[in-house]
Amino acid sequence: MHRPVSLRNARPRAARRRSVGIAIVLVGIALTGLPRTSAAAPRFAMALGAGTPGVGLSLDFGFSRQWGMRLGYSAFDLNHSVNTSDVDYRGKLKLGIATALLDWYPFKGVFHLTAGVADDATKLDVVGQPTQGTYTFNGNTYTTQQIGSLTGQAKFAHPVGPYVGFGWGNPTGSSGRVHFLLDVGAIYGGAPQVTLNAQCGSAAPPGSPLCATAQTDLLLERQSLQHKVDVLDWYPVVNLAVAVRF
Repeated sequence: MHRPVSLRNARPRAARRRSVGIAIVLVGIALTGLPRTSAAAPRFAMALGAGTPGVGLSLDFGFSRQWGMRLGYSAFDLNHSVNTSDVDYRGKLKLGIATALLDWYPFKGVFHLTAGVADDATKLDVVGQPTQGTYTFNGNTYTTQQIGSLTGQAKFAHPVGPYVGFGWGNPTGSSGRVHFLLDVGAIYGGAPQVTLNAQCGSAAPPGSPLCATAQTDLLLERQSLQHKVDVLDWYPVVNLAVAVRF
């Protein structure tokens, strides 16, 4: 008997295949910018940067005076509290973004336009904090004996999406070995998807009417949070880096 294919596992694999495929296309586009009569090998640089994607490294390839490509990864963890009208949450923001970017230098200088693909694993994990021993969902109050724990998560709907931006600095430029870079752009991830999970406590055991009411109120709380983040389709990118050319 054949085991059914898990869509939960298949989707990340498909997203990674798309990411690799797009990266290969970007390399092909960059190679078309090479001078036909030049046999010079591409220049290489390594950059260390920090910004809204976190702290990360990138490997930079300069194929010509007008075309370059970057492969990078940034990550960072940040504790962040989330306060709503009903519940306070203690959260941890986990950044993790891999990128394959194509740079075009239209004036053969340091100004560049950038497009590419990003694999964005950024997510926010939260734990609900009771206020004076109670939680409030949808205007109804529950004690910590009725709601034992409350956890949730928010992450982008599409982990693999396009990046568009612009910036200054050419990491593989010929004027010196050390270069400073600034990038401004955005990654499309779709509206973040919010999940909330509550474990009913001893005073409202699973299957009881009170537990069912609490779960209904929690669903309305999740819908309220979802409505607030629906406008966050794009993740903003502002990044500063220093690169060393080899």
